[in-house]
This record gives sequence, structure tokens and C-alpha cells, in this order.
Amino acid sequence: MRKINNITIIGSGNVGTEFGKKLYQAGYKIDGVFGYRIESGKNLAKETSSKFFSNKTEIPSESDLYLIALKDDLYIETLKDINLEGKLIIHTSGSLESKALNPFSNRWGCIYPLQSISKNRKVNWNSFKTYIEASNTKDENALIELCETLELNFSKADSNQRKKIHLAAVASNNFTYHLLSNVREFCEENKLEYEDFKNLISQSLDNSLLEKVYQLQTGPAKRKDIKLIENQIKMVKDNKNLKDIYELFTQQILNKHHEL
Repeated sequence: MRKINNITIIGSGNVGTEFGKKLYQAGYKIDGVFGYRIESGKNLAKETSSKFFSNKTEIPSESDLYLIALKDDLYIETLKDINLEGKLIIHTSGSLESKALNPFSNRWGCIYPLQSISKNRKVNWNSFKTYIEASNTKDENALIELCETLELNFSKADSNQRKKIHLAAVASNNFTYHLLSNVREFCEENKLEYEDFKNLISQSLDNSLLEKVYQLQTGPAKRKDIKLIENQIKMVKDNKNLKDIYELFTQQILNKHHEL
């Protein structure tokens, strides 16, 4: 018999919703869903044949696992009014110190997917790494069994390691989106086809997986073409975000390749 069978979901945002559906589809019984977003909470409860609770006092008390997917600043506020002493509490945050859950139960842990998860996009769960942590060996083994049942690509990582992983994820994912959104805006303002850059962007991302990728750097900063750099900065003078990004990245590339 599996070590974990019954699960309560606390949080019905993107991560809570997709984890909840994944668990239900794998045969786990979802005892209930608690969330601050009533509509999404009710939708998740419906999709997992469970009940939605808008009041914390209604949260089931006999689940094998409580999967919590909330914003970091909501974990403590939410848990302080729920009696989960002795229950297995698992959070899904990349940056939350897992021991922060210790006041609520000495059985705590984490299951952190290294992926941006959206309700509007199909999640290919085994295509990315998921990191787990638990306060004791027994619960760690239970999490391992759960991950194997869900066919996840997983590894163990303590809170300190996971925080660094999360920081790298923020920089590589969120910062890239911000950069490219500004590039796209520039293209639209200047009647350029952003789609024309698809192959260049894809090749750059593929190249970024190579060792010492900075050696593949090209462009005016790599060549130390100062006149061209100055002209391009003038071209984006009305787009403050892109101008700031251009100047910052250019200076760092110059520093890297020309020891300024």
C-alpha cells in the first residue's frame, strides 16, 4: 500500500491546480481544496471530485499529506489557524525555508517544480526537474514514492540549495521574458516582424547550454565597436527599459571581454 493516499490541497493558483489535477489523475484521493481564489478553488475541486473549502476550519484533519501552494508571504499566515500537528505538510516554493513550517508540524518538506506552470498550458511534468526535501527519512521516502508514481524527474535538494536554484531560475526565466518583451515592444513600435527573430532566439537559447557560453558572444560590445554602441543607444533613447538593459548588458560584456 502506498505511504500517501489521501491529499488535501491548500492553494488553487497555477501550481496548486496543476499539481492537484496531476495527483488526482495518478489515482490519489483529494480530500478537499482550500483556496483564497474561490472560482479557481471550486474548479479544482470539481476536477478532482473533491470539495472546496473557503473556511480554514473546514479543512480535513485526516489527510496523509497537505500540499500547500501559496505565495511565500501567505504560508505562515494561512497555517497558524490550522491544526496540522503531526501531519505531513509539503510546500511548493523555491525560496521558502522549509523549517519555517516546523512550528505547525515536525513533519514538513518541499516539492518544487523547476518550471513556470500555467493553467493555460499543458504541463509536460517529466521534461523538467522537480526538487524534494523532507524533515525525516520516512517522509522523504514517501515523497520519493509519490514522485515515482507521478513519473516526475526529481532530485533531492535542501532549502539552501533550492534557494540558489530558484534564484538562477528567476534570472534565466523571468529576466529573459522581460528582455524579450521589451525587444518585442521595440519591434512593434518600429513595424518590425518579431517572428523573424525566432531562429536567432532559439539558437541563442540552445547555445546557452554549452560550456563557457560567453565565448560564443558576438556583437558590438564583444568587438568593442564604441561608435556603433553609441548610435544604438540613441536609437532606443525613447524606450527607457530597453535603453537601460542595453547599457547594462553592453557594459558587462565590455568588462568581460576587454578587462575594462
